[in-house]
Amino acid sequence: MLKRPSSRRHSAPQEIQINLVPMLDALVTMIAFLMYTMAFMSLAMESPLPVVSTEENATQIEEKPLQLTLSIGDQDVMLWSPFDLIPQITIPHQSDGRIDTLKIHEKVLELKQKFPTEKKIVLVPKANTSYESIISIIDSVKYLERTDPLISALNPKTGVQEQVKELFSETVFGNLLGGE
Repeated sequence: MLKRPSSRRHSAPQEIQINLVPMLDALVTMIAFLMYTMAFMSLAMESPLPVVSTEENATQIEEKPLQLTLSIGDQDVMLWSPFDLIPQITIPHQSDGRIDTLKIHEKVLELKQKFPTEKKIVLVPKANTSYESIISIIDSVKYLERTDPLISALNPKTGVQEQVKELFSETVFGNLLGGE
């Protein structure tokens, strides 16, 4: 006696439709919940506390900082200080239009020898300055090369002359909102 073959094998494949509405409801609810909880999340930012004014702080305030500024133009790069502590230095771009990072490094090295304790440089790029140009300039003003002369500075905490290991290690960007 033979059994009758199953009808499942001979039936046409049926299309299965998945109901995505519950999954989308859960996703929308989760996004709303995450956005709501982010409003209560506190972000910690490091900020120096106010210091009680002393005579030492008053003399530091009277001394004008170097605030070395490097402005990137279409045809040249300018090194200057808003407090006129250095003369304005203009470094033209190379003949092919690239920024001359070697000359910038040389000029920044000369300035570091005059101001060995200074660490900040303000970088003011134009809106059309390429990312690669900005990074190459930061690299040229941040690091000392092996062939560079030794620079020493007085450590204010210990009172000992120490060798400077970097040029201007703290880069601050200027005109982030401005187009020109």
